Formats: sequence, structure tokens, C-alpha cells
Amino acid sequence: MYSIDYSYLRPLKAENLKKRHNAEFVKRESLAVWQGNNAVVLPLKHFSGDNSLFGRGGVVDANGEYIALSAVERRVQGKYDFEAPFHDDCRAVYCGYLVHHWGHFLVEAVARLWYFLENDSNVDKYVFFLESGAEREITGNYRAFFELLGVWDKIEIINRPTEYRELIVPELGYSWCNYYSEQYKNIFEKIASNVKIDAAWEPADKIYFSRSKLGKASGLEFGLETLDDFFERNGYKILFPEQLPLSRMIYYIRNSDVCATLSGSLPHNMLFARDGQKLIIAERLVLNNEIQVNVNAMKSLDVTYVDSHFAVYPTNMSGPFIIAFTEQLEKFAKDNGLQPPDEKYTSERHLRRCFKKYMKAYKKEYGYRWFMEDWYTKYTDYLWEAYKDAYAAFGAYLSGQKPFLLRHCFELRYIKRLIKRIIK
Repeated sequence: MYSIDYSYLRPLKAENLKKRHNAEFVKRESLAVWQGNNAVVLPLKHFSGDNSLFGRGGVVDANGEYIALSAVERRVQGKYDFEAPFHDDCRAVYCGYLVHHWGHFLVEAVARLWYFLENDSNVDKYVFFLESGAEREITGNYRAFFELLGVWDKIEIINRPTEYRELIVPELGYSWCNYYSEQYKNIFEKIASNVKIDAAWEPADKIYFSRSKLGKASGLEFGLETLDDFFERNGYKILFPEQLPLSRMIYYIRNSDVCATLSGSLPHNMLFARDGQKLIIAERLVLNNEIQVNVNAMKSLDVTYVDSHFAVYPTNMSGPFIIAFTEQLEKFAKDNGLQPPDEKYTSERHLRRCFKKYMKAYKKEYGYRWFMEDWYTKYTDYLWEAYKDAYAAFGAYLSGQKPFLLRHCFELRYIKRLIKRIIK
């Protein structure tokens, strides 16, 4: 049984996470397979009003009926009208939408590739689709994934409706919050076993996956250097996953005693880990990541969650975020005999700088609108819980007691306060 330490999370968030870990998530002993002749693979298309995250796409049979097994619930599902498809006279395996996001790629896009490990020698192609009409070269770690699995020479990427003489639709090896299978786990074990170790590589007992050099994070995540400094001071090797070839990233994970990482899709890389490995997740989100809950269970991980952020306003999953040496992270450090980060990262000046960037980014992302969606309302209790911590840190700026932008200094209220201080 895997182990989860909730003691370094805010109480209501911890309570919610416990419920998610205790929710029913079963192991499937067998997976279904649909087969048919002259079935058509439909590439992704977006339609307004759809409830799916990415759009419509999947497989329709020779009679035009949608094959439910080809969908990824709430992600990609549903058929649409199409012109006469291109015909491919081969035996193919349907794999689904090749989403260009590493986390979704690991838990959704490749979840049917377990069929490749069945060694069906009569399969000609393993078919993924893109958006209708889209072009994309498969490079970097996406290509390396297929190469290490040994399926690259049979991968086909389509962007138009395509009919296959014979089509196989394997069931997903993992379904979000529903089930997982040993077949799905075997995909990652096979890849890990095929990693060719370079003699120049040196393992590290403790590693930390940072986002501080990820370009898209620079405008929405502030204070990332705080965690880099904290983990480095405590003997962790700082790694930047986007700069690591897949083989080397897997090598570091499997040869470490403990892996630390920011929350989000980064810890999904523990799918490549050994079962039972230790994982520290530095939380940057108010909401709990349900998929990571599943990964923890699948891999029987020994996980410690630590709230490492301040949440001023509700945001979507992209942020902005303020990463900081919070009360919870400080407690984690003391309990484990760890050094705090350099004082410059815990100073009021540093926090004010992060807060200033956060406020500018929030306005850029949302204007003057307070972000809130229907699905978000049920989490308002621990949104408020996180806000109280943030207010303790930034209350003077939020209440207008202190200016945090230069233009504030020219507002009448601050001018009046200055005059009063001068008179006194």
C-alpha cells in the first residue's frame, strides 16, 4: 500500500486530498479490444458548446456509428460529418489524439500502446491523429518515447479522415479516476528497460525537477528560484526536465532515493519510476491534481505534499502563482532537519517583488475579472483557506496600507499620508 503524508498541506486541502486518495480506483485485469473493417479515424475538430476539453474525434465504423471505446471521456469524444475519407489498405491500431502536452501525452495519448506489447505481428501501423489539417513534426522526448518503446517505425500521424481496411481499437490502459491496468504500467517499464546508460552519467540520491528555466513559466510563476535554492542547499541535484533527453530523465528518476518536484504534470513523470519510490510534491496550486493521485496509487509511491505557494485570487491551472517559503514548507524543513533558503528569498523585498509581478500578470490574464467557473465553486472553502495565508503575507498591499507600484505613490491617499507624516 502506498503512503501519503498530508501534514504539510493546509487542513481543508489535505482533507480533500485524502478523499481523492480514498476514492475507488480499481485495477483492471483485462482490457477490451474492438475490431472492424473499413472503419474511419476522425481527426480532432472543435465545435462550440462541446463539453470535451479538446474536441471531437475518434472512430466510426463502416455504418457510420461512433465507437465509444475510441473516446477519452471529457477530453476527446464524438463524431462529426466528413467528406469521403482517404482509404489505407492496411491493418492498423487506433491510438487516439496526439496531444502536444507532455502530461496529457503520458496519461492519455499513449494509454492504448499496451497493445504494441501484445506482439501482434500482423499490425502495419499505430495511428494517432492531430487537429484536422494540422501539421506537426514529432521530435524531442515525444519521438524518444516511441523509439524507446520500439514502435517508432510503425507510428502514423494523420490529419484527415482516414479509412483502414482493418482497424483495431484497444481500450485505454488507464482511465482518469476510474481504473488502471498492469498493461499500462508495462509501457513505462518497457521504455525504462530500453534506456541505454551513458557511462558519463552520474546518479544523484536526491533530485529536484524545477520549472525555473521553462519559458512559459517565467510570466506566470514567480518565486521559483526560492525552491531551487532550498533544494540545492539541502543536497538535491537541480534538474530541468525540458532540457533533459528522455533517457537521461528516466535514469535520474530510477536511480534516486527521493524525487522532489513542483505540482502539476511534472510528477506524472514518476510513471517511469520504480514502484514505491519517495516523492515530494511542492504544491503551487490550490486545487489537488486528480491524475497525480492516480499515479501515486499505480506506482505505490511514498508521497509527501507540501504547500509551497500563496494564492491571492482564484486562477485557472495556468496561474499566475507565487512560489514561496510558506509556513508549511518551513515546518517541513524543520521536521526533516533541512536548511531554509537564503534570506534574500524570504525577505519582504523579495515577496513584494513576486507579489507585484503576480498582480500585473493577473490583470494581463483576466483583466479586472475575478476568475471563477461553475466547476470551481465547490472548492471555495479551501480557496478561502489559501487566501488567508496569502493575506497574512500581502495584506498591507491588498488593503491599500502600502503601495506596491510606483504609480500608487501619486495617488491622493498616499500623498495625504506622506504630508501627515511630514507634519508630524
